[in-house]
Amino acid sequence: MRDKIKNAKTQSMAERMSEVCRAIESDLAAPLRTATLARDAGMAQHHFQRQFARVTGETVAGYIKSRRLERAALALQETKARVIDIALDVGFQTHAALTRAFTAHFGCTPHAFRMHGLTEERQGLPPRPFLLPLSSRALNAQCDLVDVPDQWLCYRTSKGVRNGRYFGDLAAINHCFQELWTEIDERAGEMATAFPEGPRGFDDPSATAHYGVLLSQDKPLDWSTDRRLLPGGLFAVFPHFGPYAGLHLTWHRFVRAGFDQLGLSFRKAWMYETYLSANPNAPETELSALIYFPVTQKSTNGKAGTLI
Repeated sequence: MRDKIKNAKTQSMAERMSEVCRAIESDLAAPLRTATLARDAGMAQHHFQRQFARVTGETVAGYIKSRRLERAALALQETKARVIDIALDVGFQTHAALTRAFTAHFGCTPHAFRMHGLTEERQGLPPRPFLLPLSSRALNAQCDLVDVPDQWLCYRTSKGVRNGRYFGDLAAINHCFQELWTEIDERAGEMATAFPEGPRGFDDPSATAHYGVLLSQDKPLDWSTDRRLLPGGLFAVFPHFGPYAGLHLTWHRFVRAGFDQLGLSFRKAWMYETYLSANPNAPETELSALIYFPVTQKSTNGKAGTLI
């Protein structure tokens, strides 16, 4: 595992935790131990546990367990593999061990899940229906509710998610944004990436991202002829601080937090993120991006903040 977490001491904390998650995801069947992950990340174990929880929203053990069960659910849904083979593939030693953990987590046995799936009420936020919200008061899900107007997205398309990220080469994507910014420097616009659906897992070759600029009015741009109208509505807006390399972990944290505690429910519409910093390696204290989840309000008793 040690060779999978490279240059840990030269990375930001978000980048370091992203590398840890990549190492975990590369072999979920391995006997993953917090002490070993901390050592390979070049950190004391107690400090590592605290920083992992701050970045991802959950404990190391909780992250590993939820990812094993999410991958098991996807395998049950998408393949005809035997339950014992799925169990071994995701890190459970026996059929019975997976069945106990799966039933406690999803409320049904692997066999019943394969036959009937989960009801919508028991699913997590789209597009990760099997990454269930985490019931924890310590998980911070504070956000603003924003009534967003219709906007035009001028975009290019990127396909596939690897190691949790759409953009493996952040320098190349940043160069594309710089080219776009040069063209629209006298017009109002926000650099953004929009998602018709998010990735179904940590790696998803079919996931699609449309990156470019959000404009209040449709305008022709040389940078790209592809454009579409993104309908407005109510969005829960979550902050991301620091390097863009850790954005997927911020998404993970808010998906795990769920919306029930905020009195919100997910509304089927495109999700997107906007970029506030021209520096892809922004300092960890800098508010560098905003994440927009389309929602509806179920009550006025949530903690979501003020509608602006």
